[in-house]
Amino acid sequence: APPCSSAPPLPFAVTMPDKRPGDALLNPAAFPEPKVRPNNPNFGSGPCAKRPGWTGDAISDAALGRSHRSSLGKAKLAEAIDETHALLGLPKDYLVGIVPA
Repeated sequence: APPCSSAPPLPFAVTMPDKRPGDALLNPAAFPEPKVRPNNPNFGSGPCAKRPGWTGDAISDAALGRSHRSSLGKAKLAEAIDETHALLGLPKDYLVGIVPA
């Protein structure tokens, strides 16, 4: 199909701004390094601080970067489902499902 050049001209002028409202947020210089450090030395980039003494060994068996379809991913999901079933004390004929959300 040909480009929209066959469309009739608009009855008004359309101008695009040189800058958009969020453009400043894309500039790393807009966020200088903080001068004050957090009071908690266990600060992490996740939703909460790391507990004192935390090391990467805590996630040594994590399936990082692996698909849920891999044998390791499937085993991790099965383990999570089984543990959830036991923790909740569900009857044997109840199923636990993990869904994306």
